[in-house]
Amino acid sequence: MISLYPPDFANPDPLSEEWETTPREAKDALTAQSLVACILFAVAQPRDCFIKAFHFEQV
Repeated sequence: MISLYPPDFANPDPLSEEWETTPREAKDALTAQSLVACILFAVAQPRDCFIKAFHFEQV
């Protein structure tokens, strides 16, 4: 089971061009695309890899 509690984030439509062009630099807001990437990363890990938490923070 994975739970995510992200801060406010940009949420462009995944079917729009904006999905690929939304800035993803440290100074920019967290994006839905970044959240999806983290989820896919966690799901792709071997069964013996335990990920207790993801921490999202604005820098």
